[in-house]
Amino acid sequence: MPAEPKSEPRIPTAQIDPVAEGQTAEGITKLCDDHIARARELLGTIKTLKAQPDAALSWDSVMGRVDEISLELGFAGGFPALMAVGHPDAKVREAAKTCEPKVNAFTTDMYLDVDFAAVVKRYGDRGEKLTGTKARLLRETQRDLRRNGLELTEDKQKQLRAINDELAKLVQSFEANISESTGTLKVKPEQLKGLPQSYLDQHKPGADGMVTLTTNYPDYFPVITYAEDRTVARDLTEKFDNRAADKNLQVLDRVLELRNIKSKLLGYGTWADYAIEPRMAKTAAAVRRFLETLAKDVKAPAQKELAEFKAEYVQRLGKKAADKIPNYDRLYLEQKLREKKYGFDAKALSEYFEVSAVTKGLLDITSKLYGVEFHDVTDAPKWHPDVRVLDVDDHGRKLGRIYLDLAPRDGKYKHAAMFEIRRGMRLPDGSYLKPAAALMCNFPKPGDSPALMAHSDVSTFFHEFGHVLHHVLTQQPLASYAGTSTARDFVEAPSQMFEEWSYRRETLDLFAKHYKTGEKIPDKLFKALQKSRSFGRALGTERQISLATLDFEYHSKPWPFSTDEVFNQVMAKTQSFTYLPGTHFQATFGHLMEYDAGYYGYQWALAIARDVLTRFEKEGFMNDKVASAWRKSVLEQGAGEDESKLVEAFLGRPTDLKAYVAYLKGQ
Repeated sequence: MPAEPKSEPRIPTAQIDPVAEGQTAEGITKLCDDHIARARELLGTIKTLKAQPDAALSWDSVMGRVDEISLELGFAGGFPALMAVGHPDAKVREAAKTCEPKVNAFTTDMYLDVDFAAVVKRYGDRGEKLTGTKARLLRETQRDLRRNGLELTEDKQKQLRAINDELAKLVQSFEANISESTGTLKVKPEQLKGLPQSYLDQHKPGADGMVTLTTNYPDYFPVITYAEDRTVARDLTEKFDNRAADKNLQVLDRVLELRNIKSKLLGYGTWADYAIEPRMAKTAAAVRRFLETLAKDVKAPAQKELAEFKAEYVQRLGKKAADKIPNYDRLYLEQKLREKKYGFDAKALSEYFEVSAVTKGLLDITSKLYGVEFHDVTDAPKWHPDVRVLDVDDHGRKLGRIYLDLAPRDGKYKHAAMFEIRRGMRLPDGSYLKPAAALMCNFPKPGDSPALMAHSDVSTFFHEFGHVLHHVLTQQPLASYAGTSTARDFVEAPSQMFEEWSYRRETLDLFAKHYKTGEKIPDKLFKALQKSRSFGRALGTERQISLATLDFEYHSKPWPFSTDEVFNQVMAKTQSFTYLPGTHFQATFGHLMEYDAGYYGYQWALAIARDVLTRFEKEGFMNDKVASAWRKSVLEQGAGEDESKLVEAFLGRPTDLKAYVAYLKGQ
């Protein structure tokens, strides 16, 4: 039997630290280029097998190297994607933005490479018995060769390369434009009546006697929730819903145009047909049915809630009953109704959520559940002094590393999200490459005055940390499916599930203490939180369905069309609230880039998450045996063989929608 072609081992070791390498514009460029070069060498090694007999084609020589390429591209694109929206130096951000197009160009070249495709096909034809993720990787690589244009003529392949290159740059610029856009509004101190004292302490008047507000999350959401002067909420929302509109409306138009051209080029009716194929839903028709079914299920409870909102709108703000409620009054009215109906005071509750205490509580809860420990690494390289670095250990065995970047700053990502820095993989010597991830949020920053979080921020923190756990606890052997590298409409399930720990008495009592007295949340306030929790859920779900429908319609309609017109049509049909004239929410909706016809996945995954929680509800939310089963069945598996089978293994039965429907009904 001929020997396999020899090549130098190219798998990076656990010592490779992207954060240390990528702190300068030169460093981030080198990080990207070096790993793409390694991926190119691996691809070349695979291609040499075309001249070898079939016997030389094995899992290790072909698909094992395909998996190594996935790892290298993760190194090349992961940390640069984070730095493109997170580094304080604009030069580093600009250099980091050049990485994603390079990664995309390499991927395009690889899937259009006839020699590579021929080797994969010959290996597949050998019929080697494969199971689990090995079988999945071969199956999906063969599928992706078709999806990435291998069967196109040479001139159409050239067109596809140009489209992919331009799309990569446009998608990146859309998200960067949002990160770099911060609107400001100056108001008189008396116009902030109703805001928590901690907010007022952090927003002192300037030399001109005016208070400057920004469109950053920690400024914006308290204003629209609590400000008694609703003109401030309106004026700040006008700026909030117009962030980056001067640039992103044109970017969005071009993205939708190119996606439409690309889908047709590849033989699909619409981009939605193309994008949904590899997801759990499989078809655009299935997604449309799912959204339409949800809209029907939520209609009655949403209308019931809306009637109460309208009554409050008329009584409190002196509006006419026939008036449509603007979107900037939704959270304000919801909060007032919660106070009236349930005695729930969100401002009072925030006094029990000082950001440092919440962070410690979140880590303590995770430690108790999963048997892991977190250790601060004070000498680790990081991109900003505010970043906290933690190693995750399991009984002395290092599992991975987490970077917490929690406070807002200029030029930083404006939402909350987990970013991959390094993915896991079983190495040839049997050791495991330690994954690393960063959590980017925009929570109040500790300082002279207390940094108090709204409960919604606490829930968001738990949600995003659910993604972190999915990434760093993985033990999936293949890099292609490690951590959060799952089907897009499953990836939110572990994070949505973990939100529940921010609502339970037994978990809140572990960290929710008054920032002055150290007392736990009083029973009356906790009960008000619980009773009021489901109020507004139907309207909130309606909004999520509305956004998913907008995303779906943008990617289902034949181009060209006006994104403003489609936005107005979808909102009129699916929303109970109105947007300010002259604003362009779609320009601020970053998920249009990364989810592209997949925003429905939040509700799809939530249905799975609510079902998963039924076991915790039965056996205990701090039951480490149940948490261990969840860790082993799902979190460690990454994508596993099939996401639905992973959840079935945890529950001991196939998933169903019973818990989700009950949740929508507020039960």
